[in-house]
Amino acid sequence: MELRADLRLLQRPQLIPKMVQAVEMMALPLPQLEQKLQKLIEENPLLEAREGSFCYNCGRSFSGYPERCSHCGRYLRRREKKEFSGEEFLQWREKKDWKEIMKKEIFSFIELGSEERKILHFLIARLDEEGFLREDLEKLSFLLEEKEDNLEKIIEKVRKEGFLGFAAQDAIDFLILQMIELEVIKKEEKETVRREFLSHPHKFQELLEPYQENLFFSPAQFFEASLGREAEELESPLPFLVPDAEILDVGRNSFEVLLTPSLYFQLTINEEVLSFYRKRRKSTPEREKIFWQEKLEEAREVVSCLNYRNQLLLRVLDYIVEREKDFLLRGFRHFVPLTQKEVAEGVGVSVSAVCQVLKEKSICFPDGVVRSVKFFFDSSYPVKEMMKLILAQEAPHRPLSDREIVKELEKKGFHIARRTCALYREEMGVLPSYLRKKLKEK
Repeated sequence: MELRADLRLLQRPQLIPKMVQAVEMMALPLPQLEQKLQKLIEENPLLEAREGSFCYNCGRSFSGYPERCSHCGRYLRRREKKEFSGEEFLQWREKKDWKEIMKKEIFSFIELGSEERKILHFLIARLDEEGFLREDLEKLSFLLEEKEDNLEKIIEKVRKEGFLGFAAQDAIDFLILQMIELEVIKKEEKETVRREFLSHPHKFQELLEPYQENLFFSPAQFFEASLGREAEELESPLPFLVPDAEILDVGRNSFEVLLTPSLYFQLTINEEVLSFYRKRRKSTPEREKIFWQEKLEEAREVVSCLNYRNQLLLRVLDYIVEREKDFLLRGFRHFVPLTQKEVAEGVGVSVSAVCQVLKEKSICFPDGVVRSVKFFFDSSYPVKEMMKLILAQEAPHRPLSDREIVKELEKKGFHIARRTCALYREEMGVLPSYLRKKLKEK
């Protein structure tokens, strides 16, 4: 066997770092994007989150938080601070989890005003499955448009009424709160103890040993124990859902898309740090110059990619909402399923860009229901809605078979195969006709 070497010319696409950053940011839903941006700010001294608003429609920046853009008239935030219930932040379910039970008990035992109830609804919805509030109060106060002090007062008020560890930051914070309750340490020593605990955790093992039987690992465990229930008796909470955008009904049969505001969307380059670096640039060692140059390039790329991501997402959702205007006004009979190719051609970008920017995104409809953006590409939706109406009208003693449902659908203008009907019925969680009949006979 003879070995030979030959040259071949190959052309392969290669992504530059900025393109990689842009693709990654486009694909991230809001919660993950905020986590990434927060990490980038911590690692890069030239990045900072500036207070204010930004209009991604016309590119204008505002120092405050106006309701509408003074240049193009687009809404920058909700038109009114309406009271909302915790159900707006949780997916619907039949069983109650520990958070819903706790919310009911708090409202029963503690006197709260309307503003306090609104804040408390929001805080309970943001708790994770262990009961920890892992987000900064600064960020939450921004989302609520409330003072950070108001949030702290509500949390302290709930804790004093017997809900120990409510909205604790993490396991260490919760453990320290229990130590204060057991009078092992004083309240004024909280921050000092936390720092010592993080640096020398072994020192506290002997201190906590006599109290181990009285300590809990999480606020959820503490609350479940106070109810006298085991954890498995309660349904585990479904994940908290933050929509990436909201469809606003602005009147006169018109709708606008509002990107969910975020503290990190006003990301910019820290001019003070940049000015400090430039003043001492001549005396800076070469290695340090390279570091600052890399951080400056990274900061510019991050700001550019973030703005591109939000502008493209707004353009794509604007196009989708405009195409589905009749559906939003008149109901599911006017729903027209779209394709990514149609959207890409309408917006003037590539199909891959549309695919990336809509990946894992969700949107809040005018009726308050949060759905995945993939909903607009689901051709089965209007058929399933019509099937619901048909099944709701069937005779209890004689449920409709799949073949009969198909015939009823044809009368309404929906033509599908019997197998497709059976598939949709199973996806909807509806039993076959003979089982529905048996169930109703019982």
